[in-house]
Amino acid sequence: MLPDECESSFRFHNVQLNHDAMLLIKEALIGKPFRTLSFTNNDNGEDDPRGMSVDAILDIVESNKHLRQLEIGMNRIGRDHIEMLCSAVRTHALVELDLSDCFEPGIGDAMLASLLIIDGLKLEKLYMCSNNITSGVSTLLSDFLASNPRLKVLDLEENQMKDSDATLIANALRTNTTLRSLDLTDNGITKIGVESLRLALCDESSLNSVADSNHRCDVRLIGSLTLCWNNSSQDMGENRGRKIYRLLSSRNKTMSNVQHFGDIDVKLLPNMLQTVQKQKYSNDGGNDNVKASSIVYEIMRFWDQLILFLLLHDTAI
Repeated sequence: MLPDECESSFRFHNVQLNHDAMLLIKEALIGKPFRTLSFTNNDNGEDDPRGMSVDAILDIVESNKHLRQLEIGMNRIGRDHIEMLCSAVRTHALVELDLSDCFEPGIGDAMLASLLIIDGLKLEKLYMCSNNITSGVSTLLSDFLASNPRLKVLDLEENQMKDSDATLIANALRTNTTLRSLDLTDNGITKIGVESLRLALCDESSLNSVADSNHRCDVRLIGSLTLCWNNSSQDMGENRGRKIYRLLSSRNKTMSNVQHFGDIDVKLLPNMLQTVQKQKYSNDGGNDNVKASSIVYEIMRFWDQLILFLLLHDTAI
């Protein structure tokens, strides 16, 4: 619990005070308990005395064991600051870290890699956009995501990720159930990488593959490449049901659903029927989705086959 006199946050953006004034602010904040510290676009470099240096910011961070959110985007962060930042993440149990637009080529990769190997990382939100991050960390990143860490939001906008990186990330998303938002806008990802990500979020090759897709993460790209499979609801069951209904609707147009019953995991059949019974997804796809009554009619036409299938597998509806 924070002390009664604890402030919740201190935020400074693009402050143009001189160096001496900023040092007074530093001394005022040293040792004070608060949850959020934001110094963005304040460090103007060694040749300009205005602004708060990264070293001074980290001194404030080190003195505050209550800190949970740190935002120091648009400051010049060097390789020599990486260990200090990682130490702050480890010892202060930070849950949100924004390091956007801070690193020159090579340093961004090193920073992200150093964060990902922290044992028991508690970060839930990490913003690393515009940091020249490359394929050099994609394997480590995919392994990290596949381990189902606490991370819920990851922003990698405006970096240098490619299609091969998107494929690795997509493979990780197949088993990840914790990440809720991934921003890959303005990277070097083409339709090839987008397709890998789409299959991770909604593989419509079968009802089994749809059910086993990622129903949590909202992946943001750009324009027509944006994937919207999971942005309708925070509920994984809702997103799963919506995707199942979409595939059932598509097959219903050719009355081919029953042909695929033999390929369905028997445990999925009751869920499939419940999805149709709810009828809530009938209008979600606009003209793409058929009415629930049409799917029910199709299933009823072949009800005897469905019942026999369920009995043979000892499954209740």
